[in-house]
Amino acid sequence: MLPSAGKVLINDLPVHSLGESVPDVIAVLNQSPHLFDTTVANNLRIGRPQATDDEIRQVAAQVGLSGLIESLPQGYNTPMLETGLRFSGGERQRIALARVLLRETPVVIFDEPTVGLDPVTERELMRTILDSLQGKTLIWVTHHLIGAEQMDELIFMENGQIAMQGSHEQLLAGEERYRRLIELDRPGWTDLHPAEFKLSPTASR
Repeated sequence: MLPSAGKVLINDLPVHSLGESVPDVIAVLNQSPHLFDTTVANNLRIGRPQATDDEIRQVAAQVGLSGLIESLPQGYNTPMLETGLRFSGGERQRIALARVLLRETPVVIFDEPTVGLDPVTERELMRTILDSLQGKTLIWVTHHLIGAEQMDELIFMENGQIAMQGSHEQLLAGEERYRRLIELDRPGWTDLHPAEFKLSPTASR
């Protein structure tokens, strides 16, 4: 589908021109990745079926799962069990992240990947994602502002329109609404980071 106005480009190429090669360029990690009733290794290998055992072990280490997997009764050959009942929510997301790493796409889209996770697990997963995907373009779709300060640009959509746009620092300096959203999302943040919340005189919205 072509955009009604403007252009959507990846490396100066219109996205629609990529055709069937889009999966080679863009990977998606959503909030409920499906884990299949086969071995752990096969679930990881979904990202790239021809991946070697060494590559599987390497991505498992990158996402912090190698110790857990190797402790299972049959290691990487342990059955996953339907819906991944053997693993916690954070561990399931790490398996899905390992699939993304195996695909080696330059662009990765995240759709609420930390939803439903406890705060500690959420922070750990966020750190793993940012560390393991350095050098790639990340598009993070979320209602939660964790990690906002680590993004190059933030775009707030409201009723199909852009309501706010800029870096974390720019929005703190110029958008009263953003400051309120940060405080609602992370109570006490303003007390811990008072300098960041010194708004410019024009921040009256």
